[in-house]
Amino acid sequence: MKKMTRIAAAVLSVALIASLAGCGSKNVATVNGTGIKSDEFEALVAAAQKQDSTVASATAGSPELLNFRRQVLDSMIENEYVRQDAAKLGLKVEDKDVTAQLEQIKAGFPDEDTFNSTLEASGMTLDQLTGSIKDQLTYQALYDKVAPAPELSDEEIKAYYDENKAQFETAAQSQLSHILISVSATATADEAAKAKATAEKVLAELKGGADFADLAKEYSGDPGSKDTGGDLGWSSTDSYVPEFKAAADKLKKGGMSGLVKTDFGYHIILKVDEKPAGVQSLEDATDTIKSSLEQEARGAAFTEYLAKLKAAAKIEILDKDLAAVNLDGPSGS
Repeated sequence: MKKMTRIAAAVLSVALIASLAGCGSKNVATVNGTGIKSDEFEALVAAAQKQDSTVASATAGSPELLNFRRQVLDSMIENEYVRQDAAKLGLKVEDKDVTAQLEQIKAGFPDEDTFNSTLEASGMTLDQLTGSIKDQLTYQALYDKVAPAPELSDEEIKAYYDENKAQFETAAQSQLSHILISVSATATADEAAKAKATAEKVLAELKGGADFADLAKEYSGDPGSKDTGGDLGWSSTDSYVPEFKAAADKLKKGGMSGLVKTDFGYHIILKVDEKPAGVQSLEDATDTIKSSLEQEARGAAFTEYLAKLKAAAKIEILDKDLAAVNLDGPSGS
């Protein structure tokens, strides 16, 4: 598969697009008469190259880097004819939507200073990030316009289900809780014996009617489940170490093990509930199938639409070295 998809994604993510002044800069290409400025192109190449480890240290003038530069240019060309088509269709991205998306990004950082420093380290300005967000929202608006979700019949959903039954098989699941009395790998014989004695004491209390969750909170050395009373949630027992799995598989619902020794120490396991292996019903799988088929159909329709846009566009690549690159050849694979 060609690198174009990865490059296009990198271009959208760094998105140093059309936000530089560009005054006095010559064009590296034109799309339906609209120029793509050389300085904007070089800024985007530098940012995209920084984020792509396969070309981050490529030698200037090398075929590998030249191919990469052409891929970046092709992505900028696509951005341009998408913007032009969106404008023709009357699709407009509102400033409030851009602001909302920007605020959502900022919310992923602990504070404003961290956001600003991260943005600066990436080589982007706030204006460039805002331009990126606007372009992505433009793509989404065009996607929604020209590739709406198809109407799917019950027969189509059932046909997919019947042809892909393996996707809907479910392994046996167990809801387990445990108490771990930890034994370090470097524990002395005395320390190991003390841990075992503690484990035996806890087991005796449980057999005497003590609450499992209370003792897990008091004694367990597993930080991931201690505070929830030893609850490990639902999963296949295949996800546990062999000794733990073997003991858990022998338990019936509501059953409790004796001491189970693993490399982590001594466990006491409680099987809270279990579900047998099976196949998800068509009714339960319908929403998943519908979503998958809709995404597949919409993706194919949008890809076809973009191909038609490209074919109809008047694209001129003015840099002779970039124009000579053949991305369909062996070096562009």
